[in-house]
Amino acid sequence: GRTSIRYQFTTTLRNTPETNDESPPVIEPKPVDDSATVPDITIEKNTPKKSMKSNHKRGIFTPVVMAAKNIMGENELKQFRAKIILKHTQVIKKFVDTNESKFGQSVLNNGFEAIDKNGDGVLDMYELDDALKSLGFSWLEKKQMEGILKKADKNKDGTIDIEEFKKAAPATLATNLVKLAKKNGDELGFLS
Repeated sequence: GRTSIRYQFTTTLRNTPETNDESPPVIEPKPVDDSATVPDITIEKNTPKKSMKSNHKRGIFTPVVMAAKNIMGENELKQFRAKIILKHTQVIKKFVDTNESKFGQSVLNNGFEAIDKNGDGVLDMYELDDALKSLGFSWLEKKQMEGILKKADKNKDGTIDIEEFKKAAPATLATNLVKLAKKNGDELGFLS
């Protein structure tokens, strides 16, 4: 059978100064009294509720994602989310593909100058590590950093000069910006 349930959604902030709790706000559905005049949404259920346990993090958008999962169904939500992730990945790659344009070359030149902390015209392992970590690429381990440096270092002097940087940076950025977007999406609760 088909049943309708009316809910009012209220937000509970747990990260108040008094509690010093850093948890994200929680949106809690509460059954609505039919005589009340408050905004509501109707969730119609056709199938029994399945367990929605996930390995993904709970974030500020988790309640919205869970409501969408209830309304759309888990498979339809997964398909929709996959389309969004694909489009986002395409936008990142198109942005990175601008590296050969005048604008892209300017961005790479300015980026190189910002990363070259000691101003010696080359990037060493410490500068590379600092730059990639400051971009949020926290998952890159020392061995991966060494691999990035080795692959970019065409003249094998142990550093990356501006020309090597301009050739290697786009691929490194494309790969890691997509990973960063997925990590951020998970932390915000979009993958719940």
